Amino acid sequence: MDKAQILVIGRNESIVATVERLINNNPNWKATACLTDEGAIAACREKRFDLVLLGGGIEEVSDTYLRDTINQLHPGIRIIQHYGGGSGLLATEINMALDR
Repeated sequence: MDKAQILVIGRNESIVATVERLINNNPNWKATACLTDEGAIAACREKRFDLVLLGGGIEEVSDTYLRDTINQLHPGIRIIQHYGGGSGLLATEINMALDR
């Protein structure tokens, strides 16, 4: 079984690194982390993701831009907001999104 590819986008480097590490601790998931809109869009041009996680601190203009652009590149991709709350909540959010 291939690992689910998850793109993590956020603005706080340490939080994004923690989320990336937590995701990569699951043997069924592989995270790619980006701190900028440009980096996230470039990653989506290079690779197909199963899920996009938007972290806190992303401005409304960037949120809209990211959602619109990623959906144009990969129609129907699941994009969810991650609000934090620990590894248990993160795993639940990801599992729910991937099971849809």
